Amino acid sequence: MPGLISYIDSNSVEWFQYRPGSRWKILFEDPKIAQRAILVQWDPGYRMGQIDLHERDEIVYVLSGTFVQNGRSSGPGTYIHQRAGSRHQASTADGCTFLEIVTANKPAAGDLR
Repeated sequence: MPGLISYIDSNSVEWFQYRPGSRWKILFEDPKIAQRAILVQWDPGYRMGQIDLHERDEIVYVLSGTFVQNGRSSGPGTYIHQRAGSRHQASTADGCTFLEIVTANKPAAGDLR
């Protein structure tokens, strides 16, 4: 089934600066349905500049360092599922790298929490 399965060697994808202190490698993106998979790398001391409201489910899997959100520190191997309608402002004291997957799932009208 050509085209239905993608294999991406993340070592062949270049990092680009998304914001100062934050770099991304886009592994997959479909803007039509707002779905994507990216590797994210944050420098020590990085903090998101604003509160992030999720219109779709977002999954974070911490690969290295410490991902801090809502007063909770999460280290390597932690799976975080942020459902559509959730809000957060994440940071890291020691730097971190994580896989972020934004699904195409969108809540029903009026169901944002």
